[in-house]
Amino acid sequence: MPRPPRPCSSKDDPMTELAAERWGDSGPRIVMVHGSLSSAATAFAEQRVLADRYQITAPYRRGYHPSPSTPRIDPNRDAAEIAELLGDGAHLVGTSMGGVVAMRAAALAPEKVRSLTVIEPPALPNGAGRPAADRLATALRDYFSGADPADLESFAVGFLKVLNVDMTLPSPLPAPLAEAIRNLTTERPWETGVPLEALARTTFPKLVVTGGGTPGFEDVADALAEGLSAKRVLFEGSPHAVQRIGQKFNDELIAHLQNAETSLSA
Repeated sequence: MPRPPRPCSSKDDPMTELAAERWGDSGPRIVMVHGSLSSAATAFAEQRVLADRYQITAPYRRGYHPSPSTPRIDPNRDAAEIAELLGDGAHLVGTSMGGVVAMRAAALAPEKVRSLTVIEPPALPNGAGRPAADRLATALRDYFSGADPADLESFAVGFLKVLNVDMTLPSPLPAPLAEAIRNLTTERPWETGVPLEALARTTFPKLVVTGGGTPGFEDVADALAEGLSAKRVLFEGSPHAVQRIGQKFNDELIAHLQNAETSLSA
């Protein structure tokens, strides 16, 4: 039976009270950060199989039940809370907006990061000057300024269309998805850059992953990989949440984590 999410203990997380999924009892620690239209258990369901060799903490970001609610998503506040969860050191994985949060957290506490993996982070300012990234930033800014945030279902449908993401939403919206969309309406993805120069000075291994569906995210990933000297992997034809393809992604992630552990041992 899966464990219910539980609040992180004060020892692990003295400042947040975030709830988290915890999978695995031994091995190196991984903190996995979910994105905007998902949550911890669903975003990383395909990574639970890694609990036989890793200790995984997948927190519910603030605003996502059962973590505390918030009137507005704040990636900087999220980053500070994720940095606290790294404890004495952990590998860090983030998908979509969770990738932006993970990168900002890594810049806050680089000494606690054993490796960094990001999956299609919407760090659009870091892709500025690249045509597809610029087009996506403009399209998102225009969409958010004109869409009705009170009509959650229509807002999400239009948002996914801008991203060229094929995702069928259930109607009526389940409560967790409605909550996630409400959070999304408060985000500003065209402004969510990451501190690339600070991250470039760090020594932990970095992996940037995309699925090929949104050209703007490909531009951003290319810029991040170049600026960070990161390994760049494209799983062509994969969904925006590439980790959901399962074994192929997991194999790449495991190799990345093992490389980081070997480097640390050396």
